[in-house]
Amino acid sequence: MTGRFATVAMTAMTAVLLGSCGGGGSGAAETLPAVEIASLSTGATMQLSDIDGPAVVNLWATWCAPCRAEIPDFEAVHQERGDEVRFVGINIGESADQALEFIDEVGATYDQFSDATGDVATELRATSMPTTVVIDADGAITLRKRGPLDRGALNDAIDEALADR
Repeated sequence: MTGRFATVAMTAMTAVLLGSCGGGGSGAAETLPAVEIASLSTGATMQLSDIDGPAVVNLWATWCAPCRAEIPDFEAVHQERGDEVRFVGINIGESADQALEFIDEVGATYDQFSDATGDVATELRATSMPTTVVIDADGAITLRKRGPLDRGALNDAIDEALADR
């Protein structure tokens, strides 16, 4: 009976894991979710899923020390490669005033948005800050990285997203 129980348990666990990872289904690539975000500069809203790739989407918060360290590298790569890939920053769960003050301090010039409700973080399964998602020209997620990315790793992720062009 123990062998049969183990087989049933392993089969059930495999089904749960495949279902949660998108495996075993249609094989469709994961894309950005349809969650509303608001521009920090204008207040205009849009759906995250409307961002055309290739793009780098970076989730951050003002209280996040690794975010403060990472954003200048993102800005440098944005300055070097902004004609190849769109950069989008999304502040999670804070006021626009807090977020704008922080962005001024760290010197980011790429598009910045707000997700005051935290829905983006929930939908992208961002369990820590920063979290970065890279999408290719078709909108498929090619990288989801929890924790900071340095300039080299960011460039490598962009290169991967651009490889299929």
